[in-house]
Amino acid sequence: MLHILWLILKFILIILGILLGLLLLAVLLVLFCPVRYKASAVKAEGGWKQTEGEGIVSWLFHGISLRAEWKDQQMEISFHLFGIPVDKLLKKRQEKRAVTKKSGKNPEKSGAEKVSVSGTDGNREEEHKKSVVDHPKSENMETEDLKTDRNSASDTSADTERIRNSQISGQQELNADDTDQNSLKKRQFFIKRIYDRIRNIFQLIRTKLQNIRRTFGKIKKNVSWWKAFIEHPRVTAARKLVWKHGKFLLKHIFPTRIEGQVTFSFEDPALTGAALAVLGMTIPFHKNCIQINPRFDSENYLYGNIRAKGRIYGFVPVRAAVSIYFNKNIKYVIKRWKTRRA
Repeated sequence: MLHILWLILKFILIILGILLGLLLLAVLLVLFCPVRYKASAVKAEGGWKQTEGEGIVSWLFHGISLRAEWKDQQMEISFHLFGIPVDKLLKKRQEKRAVTKKSGKNPEKSGAEKVSVSGTDGNREEEHKKSVVDHPKSENMETEDLKTDRNSASDTSADTERIRNSQISGQQELNADDTDQNSLKKRQFFIKRIYDRIRNIFQLIRTKLQNIRRTFGKIKKNVSWWKAFIEHPRVTAARKLVWKHGKFLLKHIFPTRIEGQVTFSFEDPALTGAALAVLGMTIPFHKNCIQINPRFDSENYLYGNIRAKGRIYGFVPVRAAVSIYFNKNIKYVIKRWKTRRA
């Protein structure tokens, strides 16, 4: 019995050891297996349509790679997993699904739909014929009703006109008395309205001045708080630490090898000289590996080629993140930022 339990425990421990070994291997690959990248661009003589470019990002000794290519004004992206073109396989599967969906349609449905449509058309024609046969009778009845209605309307219109004339004469007498009172009320209302507007304008000016004063006070408090926060020694130490690691990361991510040549010219020689001065500022980055050839030919053209490649190790950003996160000065900055009061 104990022998069987020992075998079971041994089997479980072996499985756990294999899983831990695989996990450790994955962590080591992420930390110490670099992500490599390559980029190249070519611009021939002529327009910008003749430009070509290519970029490749690979990991795990080119086992996983992503490639993007710009050629003939079209972008092509391909993904390979240990030499297998995954994107092409997915496209083929989608095409097969589309073909199966098209072939899976039932032709019997279209025939049934045609029969139902023809049946509905026949019913509509029969209803139209019935309505045409019954139409003349209804027209004769309507004409007789209209004649009777016109005679009755002519009799009532004369009585209504007499009543309206008597009402209008009485209303004119009453309106003459009310016009004087309305004119006085309108004058009083107009004066009161002007007074209310002037008072509201002064109140608005007063409230705006008070708001401006309050905003200036808040800005003054915020400026004083930010000044004390930035000039604090622990904050300056944290800022220097972040700048140090950020500078090292940029240097690590930057390409390890750059080469190429660029030839350019402008119609105005002064613009050519200004562009040369700006490009000269990039020498510390590529260490004069890119040959820049300015020409003062009084023409507009640009052509050349550039190639660059580099690598990124995973342990470099992880080390920077861990050292920044566990730093006491960084924790102090985060705590003071969360409890800021100005």
